[in-house]
Amino acid sequence: MFMYLLVPPIVIGLPASGFGQFIDKGDYVVVKKGTTLCSNIKMEQAKRAFDPEKVFWRVTSNVRANGTQTVAAIEYETMYDRKSGETTIKERRYDEDYAVFFKRAPEYKGMLLMISPQDGRVEATVEICSRKK
Repeated sequence: MFMYLLVPPIVIGLPASGFGQFIDKGDYVVVKKGTTLCSNIKMEQAKRAFDPEKVFWRVTSNVRANGTQTVAAIEYETMYDRKSGETTIKERRYDEDYAVFFKRAPEYKGMLLMISPQDGRVEATVEICSRKK
């Protein structure tokens, strides 16, 4: 009997747990520091981006007074060691960090737009990474 009372709150609460990392704040969205964001593979392939599965962004700062946050572009590289025969995956961070605004993507549910604060250009359409790397 107790199990019947416990299961419904868990089932209802699980789908909403992924949305806790995005908080709407007026014109922009605050993304929790440390969140890993990936491009939608199908969208990036349609734009003919080179190997979108390997590049992702990590939010590296809390929101600033002007609404921007810092993101770091990161790529996973597969390294093969000829001597040992082992393959390892290493994370390589690009040199620069980027300041961006996050806004909800109106045409894609659950996705965000990364917008440049300098010219208002959309840098990428991203979502929370579905798999751990």
